[in-house]
Amino acid sequence: MQYKLFKDYRDDIKKQLEDLKVIYTDLDGTLLNHEGCLLRDENGEYYLEAVKQLEKIVKKNVDTVLVSGRNKTQLRFNAQIIGAKNYIAELGCELIHGLGERVYATFDKRKVSYDITYGGKDLLDIIKMLKEKFPGKIDSNIKWSKYRSSTALFFGDIDLKLANILLKERKYRGLHLVDNGFSSLVRLNLDVDKLHIYNLIPSGVSKSSGVKLDKKLRKFNTENCIALGDSAEDLKMAGEVLFFFLMRNGLKHKEKILSELHNYDNVYVTEGNMNKGWAEVIKHLIN
Repeated sequence: MQYKLFKDYRDDIKKQLEDLKVIYTDLDGTLLNHEGCLLRDENGEYYLEAVKQLEKIVKKNVDTVLVSGRNKTQLRFNAQIIGAKNYIAELGCELIHGLGERVYATFDKRKVSYDITYGGKDLLDIIKMLKEKFPGKIDSNIKWSKYRSSTALFFGDIDLKLANILLKERKYRGLHLVDNGFSSLVRLNLDVDKLHIYNLIPSGVSKSSGVKLDKKLRKFNTENCIALGDSAEDLKMAGEVLFFFLMRNGLKHKEKILSELHNYDNVYVTEGNMNKGWAEVIKHLIN
């Protein structure tokens, strides 16, 4: 399937964003490079253009909302660094306003009967199950799930469809393992070419869940919103915004990304990778 390049549509897109109020943005591989750095590009060279755009966003009275698989404690620090106050944590499970003044769950926690919190018995069982089924291909350190409310974190490279079948067979139908893109955040002794970030989350929850709730609470219309990301999970936000911008590095996940693009007609691919792609979009739309 062919995809649309931002550079070919950017003037028309800008005309339709006269009432832009909020930018929902993924972090790793989007606003940040693959190692979680705002100030360096994919090659490790210092790159400050994204930082410059953050100032212009504020001057235009547009809100930047971080949307990530990270927990709310981590995102508070991330938000403070860039001067943001609102964020969506744990891949859409929680919406946080005012640096933690108000925290909203995006799903009914009473319907989730599993314990996948820090050291939870179900999490320990699932870690054991996946490591036995995919030896040397996946790992999860209990400490990675500390301070998380509803999700658990894994790294590796596995057959995701098979993993979710196993979860159902083990009576974990209310949970789902999702691929949140590539990562260089950790170094693990696994037999894989590239590390994927996997999040174990309640079924039916996604980053779009947080965006949808934020729009409802703050009375935003779809026409007021854009989103940026680099993974198939990020792509789900496209259904809640006027335009979604996919960082070019997301095409490294080509088979998964392209298979999902047919669900949306408002997705545009950047020329630049990671924070360079992010700056490419914001620089044109905000100036």
